[in-house]
Amino acid sequence: MNVLEAIETLTYEECSEKVDFPLLGKQLKYIADCSDFYNEKWKAVGLATSDVLEMKNFGELPFTSKEDVLKEQADFPPFGRLANAPQMQENLRRVHVTSGSSGRSVFIAMTEKDVQSTLTAGIRAFRCAGLTPNDTVVHCLSYCMWAGGVTDHLSLEGVGAMVVPFGVGHSHKLIETIRRIKPTGISCTPSYLSRLELLLKEDFGITPKDLGLKKAFLGGEGGLQNPEIREKIRSTWGLEPMDANYGMSDVLSIFGSECEHQAGLHFHGQGIIHLELINPDSGIKLPVVAGQIGEMVLTNLTREAQPLLRYKTGDLIEVLSTSRCDCGRNSLRFKVVDRVDDMITVRGINVYPSSVGKILSDRHACFSGEYELVLTTPPPYERPVLRVEAGQTVTKDEFPGLMEMLTELCASELNFTPAVELLEYGMFPRSEGKTKRVRKAY
Repeated sequence: MNVLEAIETLTYEECSEKVDFPLLGKQLKYIADCSDFYNEKWKAVGLATSDVLEMKNFGELPFTSKEDVLKEQADFPPFGRLANAPQMQENLRRVHVTSGSSGRSVFIAMTEKDVQSTLTAGIRAFRCAGLTPNDTVVHCLSYCMWAGGVTDHLSLEGVGAMVVPFGVGHSHKLIETIRRIKPTGISCTPSYLSRLELLLKEDFGITPKDLGLKKAFLGGEGGLQNPEIREKIRSTWGLEPMDANYGMSDVLSIFGSECEHQAGLHFHGQGIIHLELINPDSGIKLPVVAGQIGEMVLTNLTREAQPLLRYKTGDLIEVLSTSRCDCGRNSLRFKVVDRVDDMITVRGINVYPSSVGKILSDRHACFSGEYELVLTTPPPYERPVLRVEAGQTVTKDEFPGLMEMLTELCASELNFTPAVELLEYGMFPRSEGKTKRVRKAY
């Protein structure tokens, strides 16, 4: 049983009232004093500073988007004016960048206080996911400016584990390192395990189970909440795959992980970020209750260098529970449904890549689970290409029947008809980082 912080035993409502709102009042005053960006944003919608500081008006404050931050940093390089008081610039200690999945990266400047708050949430997450001081973890996320490398590394160490800072690339060397050091766990993306599985078979002549790993702390991609994907990893590797480090570097690098009961991601941002839900189309605020689906909106409660207010994350989540978990935590539990900006509209039908992934994972004997939607023309989209990798035992003779089946499944279950391309097992490119499921080829 993990030793829990007192704040982890508070419900969402209790934490909002007792912790978040008092901190939010101070944060709004701080931002009003030091942010030209937000003062101009409020003025543009007719809000005076006195209006902003009234907590009852918080739900009326304008949202902040990634596009806002990108434009701000382009107009006022390098970090923009989210908190541009001179003394703040002097206190900066670290700079990261977002992963740039949209093609453009945001700089993330941090003070020492910001760094420590990030580690607090990261330590909660990995501890919740089953990491202990007795573990040795080989960490296989990028140690470039992306926060996943160094931030996750320090969070792993913060729990008390020994960390092997391997990074990405040199996968053959990684396998040799694991065989020599014999770590108990690995930290990486789920898709990287698929790449390693191929290398182990083709170049080493061994199976994943031969490495002796017991735990996998996975993140950076969706899909692990799908029971079929989880079971495939579990049976192939002989370890326990844990969704361990959900987050977004521009707001808080890690603030979600599951516990041993694997009943959704626990929220670990108590006292650091405040969570809201909105309808992604209308922007109307939604209640945070079990069963609710909405876009996650986050507000930094203590961030000094680049505070974000009502930041539209683009992640569509479902609240699974707001009541006590058997692990002892009362924090809300959620799952990520999809990315709002990954949704594509095909002949008026909204299509989420994760829905395609679910069809494939439900038929793991036929398909490996690797896929991408390829958009060959600008919108409106008529018939996107669905490139899918066949299962390991599938023969070429079976391809026509599987392609026809997949086309019919997409039409009947998802209401769109793709142009299906089926690849032989092992032919779909494996990624050492995040795997992109939607690709523009125009």
